[in-house]
Amino acid sequence: MPKHLSIPAPRVASIPVARELLRYVVEAGDDAEALVRRAGLSHPARAILDPRWTGQLSRIEFSALYAEAAWALDAHAARQEGREPLAKPEFDLLCQCVVTCRTLRDVIARATAFEKMLVPRMGVLELVEEEGVAEFRMGTFRTKRNVSAYVSDLTGLSTHYRLFSWLIGEDIRILSVGFRYPRLVSRECASRLMLHPVIHGAPENALRFSAHYLDLPVVRTPAEMERLLQRFPFDLEEILSKEAPLSERVRVVFHSALARGQPLPTGAAIARQFHVSPATLKRRLAGEGLTLLDLKNACRGDLARALLDDHGLSIGDIAQWVGFSDSTTFSRAFRQWTGQSPGAWRGRDLAVEGEPLTH
Repeated sequence: MPKHLSIPAPRVASIPVARELLRYVVEAGDDAEALVRRAGLSHPARAILDPRWTGQLSRIEFSALYAEAAWALDAHAARQEGREPLAKPEFDLLCQCVVTCRTLRDVIARATAFEKMLVPRMGVLELVEEEGVAEFRMGTFRTKRNVSAYVSDLTGLSTHYRLFSWLIGEDIRILSVGFRYPRLVSRECASRLMLHPVIHGAPENALRFSAHYLDLPVVRTPAEMERLLQRFPFDLEEILSKEAPLSERVRVVFHSALARGQPLPTGAAIARQFHVSPATLKRRLAGEGLTLLDLKNACRGDLARALLDDHGLSIGDIAQWVGFSDSTTFSRAFRQWTGQSPGAWRGRDLAVEGEPLTH
């Protein structure tokens, strides 16, 4: 009997990110020990906050801590502006309302109408389509852009992306993520909350992706939604896709490593993560007409193109981020991927000389 490919083994939760989130809660004036108890953790907050602590958190423990921290920070941000925070039952009701939609386009339309009733506890949504690209915008009414608001809004944007992907049973390939804030958290924290690299200082909180996803059908049921909401959106290891091709799952692993600024895992490491032999991994990718090198280059190219939209990063910075030792080698590879130099690609949106870039 052939061995079936399993989902990736759950990763050990990031202790630095858990510590960072807990520290933000303390700085907001909340009781960290009470938060940890609400999350059901066996470890006291003082232990997690101690950099010398060598303990670990399971996937479930991390998601519970993240949930409590996110709700606490959102409540803090709301208090600063004199408004009521969003409540979990309101979020759950939104999810239950959209699961009965026919397509992703219908989902976004219904979510937009629903969230208008919750302004300013939730942002104003907008969908813009242009030349085959969909831009999903999540407007915010926040006037104080501090860490509490940052974590809350980034969680919100990531939640919409993950909800949309889960509903259609397919990991939506993001072209870029724009975020109105400067970067107020560590790179590891930002990349844990949002898998795709974030372009800070953007005009809008927005996700850009191919418009073809909008007409894909919703494949989930209300019963599946009930199960999902037990830990969604804070279980960051939740599998979004249904029977995704192996290449797409490997792509997610590569994107995750690149977003964190980590070296790309080897074929042997990926094979272990998917519980198959390196030979089986190679054979199954070949069956999809791909190699690991193809996927590595595709993910590096995806990331490089997204980062070139962030004009606060130099070509050298981007080269280093996507795993090249110098900008010359990176430029040569980028030209092979796109037929253009990084500089030419960065300037492609100049409509007429002297006008600012459009995003």
